[in-house]
Amino acid sequence: MKIVDAQLDWREDVGNDPRLEVIVDETPDRSALRFEHENGLWTAIDDGYVEYFAWSGDGNDGGFSGRSFEVTTVDGEQVTLRGPWSSRAGCVNKRQFGPVVDVRLSTDLSVLERGYTFQTGTLTLSAAKQAVDIADDEAHFERVEKFDNNEPYWVPVRDGGGSE
Repeated sequence: MKIVDAQLDWREDVGNDPRLEVIVDETPDRSALRFEHENGLWTAIDDGYVEYFAWSGDGNDGGFSGRSFEVTTVDGEQVTLRGPWSSRAGCVNKRQFGPVVDVRLSTDLSVLERGYTFQTGTLTLSAAKQAVDIADDEAHFERVEKFDNNEPYWVPVRDGGGSE
């Protein structure tokens, strides 16, 4: 995966965090990814691209309308995750797998102009920093903790404040 272009949607008209929007040349096929798991969180990282699911086994099958996902572990075992949940970057960051950043992702360069038809995606913090460097804005990431269990997130901020 190579980062082609990026921009920041500062979302100043709403109370939400800014969104990093990233164009990549391709995303890895799930069959090429190798997943690790810890406490019900299944995570694969390949060249800056991240994919993850929350799944603890039988009885945890209501996510994605019960759809099944075939994954291969780092040990080469084939596992079927039936109805996993999508989870979020903060959960991944609380485990050994992070740091990662949820982004808006596409392989279609024209979506930057349109501002829509991105898909949800996740990058390693290192890859997200590369994307911010490509964007026209002078910005960096600041670590913040959210939710009752203090999940770590890296949020884009304009240069001139915060820490990297």
